[in-house]
Amino acid sequence: MSGFLEMMILPVVMAIVLVAMHSHLGFHVVKRGVIFVDIALAQIAAFGVAVSLLLGGEPGSGLTYAIALGSTFLGALLISTTRTRGRRVPQEAYIGVIYVVFSAAMILILTQVPHGGEEINHLLVGSLLWVSWATFLKTTLLYLVLGVLLWLWRGPLRRISTDPEGARKEGLSVRRWDVVFYMILGTVVTSSVQIAGVLLVFTLLVIPTVMGMRLFPGLGKQMFYTLAIGIAAVILGSATSYVLDLPTGAAIVCAFGLLMGLQVMVEGIIGHQSL
Repeated sequence: MSGFLEMMILPVVMAIVLVAMHSHLGFHVVKRGVIFVDIALAQIAAFGVAVSLLLGGEPGSGLTYAIALGSTFLGALLISTTRTRGRRVPQEAYIGVIYVVFSAAMILILTQVPHGGEEINHLLVGSLLWVSWATFLKTTLLYLVLGVLLWLWRGPLRRISTDPEGARKEGLSVRRWDVVFYMILGTVVTSSVQIAGVLLVFTLLVIPTVMGMRLFPGLGKQMFYTLAIGIAAVILGSATSYVLDLPTGAAIVCAFGLLMGLQVMVEGIIGHQSL
């Protein structure tokens, strides 16, 4: 037990901080029906990391973060322009195109980088096990600042996520608030993708939010539940990773999938999906 605490306490605490931030943003992502926007932005951030490595940057350096953040901001602006009022083409279609193109571009770039295969694996599953206290403190401080902004702007952001047409009638600029939301989401994703990897970032944004929405109609109960289920999945996945010597990020992703599968089964047995 002492060995687990000594080795895993920081990765577990870091993952819980990621859960708290991502599950809140996940509400907006799911309500907007743009489920894959997070993985697309995470992939764009990973593309930026690849560009930095090609230019001689180091993983986790200021240069790498700046290039990844700049790439993500450009991606956020691009995605914000794909929301149309007619919805002749679903926004998810554009997001899927963006994801696959940047994924291919990242692979092409990393084939020109020494140990590029290892970097692809790192960007997919992250390096949560090797996170430092300095990274933890910087990330937590950044998330606190962004959390304050999300709270201050919670009214218009929630309105355009749940009822964009109603927001337009009220005079809100949906395009402007879309840019604000995707900029915040992009900043969070850029910071977390180098820690947790593309797969875990997507998981943290979507799975706990979906689990909460299945059970609770109110946002307050949803948020408490998503945080609780996130902590449980992080502890379960981290413990499995430690005992079986498996990649921590991938183990946490599978723990989330297991818990969601169990919840759906229990809901089916008791015969309802809301409390």
